Amino acid sequence: MVAFSILIVDDEQVIRSGLKALLNSEGYEAEVAKDGLEGLELFKENQYTLVLSDINMPNMTGLELTKQVKLINPDTSVVLFTGYSSIESALEAMKSGAEEYLLKPINNDDVLNMVSRVHERWDLRATNEMLRQEVLRDESLDIIGNSKAIQKVKTAIEKVSDSDVPVLITGEAGTGKSIIARSIHNQGPRKSEAFVSINCSTITADQLKGDLFGYEAGAIPGAITHKYGLLEVANGGTILLDEIGEMAMELQPTLLNAIETKQFLRLGAQKEVSSDFRLIASSTQNLLSLVEEGNFREDLYYLLSSASIDVPALRDRKEDIPLLVEYFKERNGRHDVGDDGDTEFLDALERYDWPGNQRELRHVLERVFLLVGDSSPTIDYLPPEIGDIDHQFSGGYKGDIERATLAQNERDYMLKTYRELGGNMTHVAKALGLNLKSLYERFEKAGLSYLYQKPTN
Repeated sequence: MVAFSILIVDDEQVIRSGLKALLNSEGYEAEVAKDGLEGLELFKENQYTLVLSDINMPNMTGLELTKQVKLINPDTSVVLFTGYSSIESALEAMKSGAEEYLLKPINNDDVLNMVSRVHERWDLRATNEMLRQEVLRDESLDIIGNSKAIQKVKTAIEKVSDSDVPVLITGEAGTGKSIIARSIHNQGPRKSEAFVSINCSTITADQLKGDLFGYEAGAIPGAITHKYGLLEVANGGTILLDEIGEMAMELQPTLLNAIETKQFLRLGAQKEVSSDFRLIASSTQNLLSLVEEGNFREDLYYLLSSASIDVPALRDRKEDIPLLVEYFKERNGRHDVGDDGDTEFLDALERYDWPGNQRELRHVLERVFLLVGDSSPTIDYLPPEIGDIDHQFSGGYKGDIERATLAQNERDYMLKTYRELGGNMTHVAKALGLNLKSLYERFEKAGLSYLYQKPTN
């Protein structure tokens, strides 16, 4: 990210030196120029983030400098100083492109407050642009398939994309709910703005609150600067709240109010922030059941479900598997579609129930492609639960087979429990009598880590 830099332009040496010393003492990077012409030459070389300029100067006025700066970089902020307090001067300054207007004699506190406001606006724009570029670079999967089930999803996306109503996306883990959310954003009028997402199940309630709403310096332990909340960063764009069913009850009223009013408070702030965001939520859990159990607010549920999309499990659209295989082959640079082994290979994939859905299929294929190298993928390279388990262990010792069978039974039981509980790792751990750390270790050992998104620290 480009550093926040300031150019001070004033024909009075005392003023420009004093301002430079003041801003440098606050940690800002500042340079000076003695008039508009020198300032313009410096700006052409460095394109500063903020220009502070006197209006009345020899050679080139601050108004003319502002116009030239805005022609070179419209995103640069300009603040003009003048010794004349006329309304006409202020209006002319604003018309030339200046963002703010300060009167001489200059008050240090006024300058610092003004620079802080400009810095905050710049910081938010920079954060927003960084996230937007990440979206543009993102290699998210397309919605692949021609089955009736997936066509229904595509139709639903078209219907909700142009609207600003909240959307609730439901479905098992690995079905591609985040892909659906991204598609809604990309097909709507907000597509050129930020798309941000957060998983409500992988962080604590306090962390989630700070991430969503932001905070001021000193509001929480270790907060030495302010932080923009994702709801604020998503201004003009879209925010996805993944696994919203895991959100703590105490946060839900605040979120509900933010959705309805598009206003909220950063932690430690006194003034509300406004943000025009579009909300999409997703869940592997049945939110209505959570409402009935008293674990989710009814009013928030009905607001979120204004529009809803249920993403089908891969086992319910197995006719799409050949298309998905071709798609993943292309993504991995494979050009061996149609080889002799394809029929048996595809048959094995279509027999399997895919508890991890599309995500599991992707990881299995990536593993197969890695193992086969330049050869064609065949059934021999599939994991035993997908291919022929007897073939996998033919010729082995009986003890090896028994140990493998025990490991396979444990793996199958974990998969079954995972599916029955909708992919909620917290609930799976409780059902299996394990803590979360042990559960993740077991899943990783069994080769099931592709089923979930690892918690972030």
